[in-house]
Amino acid sequence: MMLIAAGLAAALIAAASFVPEGGEAPAGSASSPAAPPVVVNVFAEPGVSATLVSRLLAEASAIWRASGFEFVWQHVAREPVPYERLKETGPSDPSTLRIVIGDHRSPLRGERWPLGWIVFDDEHEPQPEIHLSYENARALMESARGVVGVVNQMPSSQRETLLARAMGRALAHELGHYLLASKVHTERGLLKASWTAAELFATSANGFHLDQAQRREIAARMRGDTLVVRR
Repeated sequence: MMLIAAGLAAALIAAASFVPEGGEAPAGSASSPAAPPVVVNVFAEPGVSATLVSRLLAEASAIWRASGFEFVWQHVAREPVPYERLKETGPSDPSTLRIVIGDHRSPLRGERWPLGWIVFDDEHEPQPEIHLSYENARALMESARGVVGVVNQMPSSQRETLLARAMGRALAHELGHYLLASKVHTERGLLKASWTAAELFATSANGFHLDQAQRREIAARMRGDTLVVRR
């Protein structure tokens, strides 16, 4: 299982990619091959506000759009049945991807709070399902007083904005693992393994980006080109 976790000192996350509206790559990503948008089903459990979901999806979208990729988010009203892998579609078929946003909370691991995760089968094939933990994001924010301030003194809109940033960046990271079909982390960029709380909650998303090789590989996968899975 790939986990997106964060703490006061560091945040462990997993990434993704995005394409701008109209299908054209944005400035600075002209070398990225054209790719179709990825349709993703999104389910939020009761208690997770619709505005938080919209904001975190917008955060992830902006990160991917900067690399020349686009997602189409489809909101699902009913909780999805437990995932059962469909052999005929393959583990990385974008049409099967779904996001589950809930209050499920993993225990604190050292100083890391798992914000999101994606499960890999056979050590290298990702299941088309990404989980985000609203409760762990709240716990991280409350523990990062030195970065964000005193949470219980903030307006609700400010708390939601901060949560959306961290969760959206965590989602972007996990999307990268899924679209690359790889558990590999990098020293920098969107697939960097460790992030500080300051980076997750900062206004700027500088540093959350894909390199040219990653953009080319993701675009090829989204077009259905044959690629070797990276481990």
